[in-house]
Amino acid sequence: MSKTRPLDAAEPALARVTTPRSNASGPARKARRGKRVSAWSDVVQSPDQQYELKRKALIHAAARAFNARGYHNTSLDDVAAELGVTRAALYHYIRSKQEILFECHMLTYDLGDQAIEYARAHAKNGLEAGCLLIRRFIELFNGAMGRVAVMSEHQSLEPKMRALIQKRRDDFDHAFRSIIESGIRDGSIRAVDAKLAVFFAMGAVNWMGTRWYRPDGPLSIGQIATSFEDMFRAAMSA
Repeated sequence: MSKTRPLDAAEPALARVTTPRSNASGPARKARRGKRVSAWSDVVQSPDQQYELKRKALIHAAARAFNARGYHNTSLDDVAAELGVTRAALYHYIRSKQEILFECHMLTYDLGDQAIEYARAHAKNGLEAGCLLIRRFIELFNGAMGRVAVMSEHQSLEPKMRALIQKRRDDFDHAFRSIIESGIRDGSIRAVDAKLAVFFAMGAVNWMGTRWYRPDGPLSIGQIATSFEDMFRAAMSA
């Protein structure tokens, strides 16, 4: 997707990241200039990085509006109001409401991929990997970069977008199934249907993340993640 001009300073919710100035001048500045290049490149965000941060902020704001009102009952004017910007400003970052919904799904599967990588890197057997995957996905999905999905609305996407989402969903499903199957082979997971086990686990997680969990509720994400992990362990343990 081609990138357009970033929002100007009049758009408060997507404020610019400013670059600090040096007080040095003349020979002293020239002497230090070469040494500063690598350090500055790690700290100061490039225009592309700023663009992506603002675009991600837009997607998260839209997801909050979708979750509160429903996808079909949310307009781009509602999304703009959530961010405190004009509707015209949104078009610097997205082309349509469908594109926002598509990005919500893609970001959710990015979190799923991170959870799978974490589980595989830290688990000693299949059961432990399944438990870690469940816990990590809940933490990511409901953390600062999570809660971006409107999972029940994928049928509202155009065919090409829907096909890409289905591919990501299948990849995640197969990866989780392979973890269950490895646990059956190593004896840590009892003989279960791996496909149904994934449906059982992720159905509960998705319902929690998109329907009943509230940040101001009686249980923290850590408590919920621990409980889900315990229930998965009890259900799957050999």
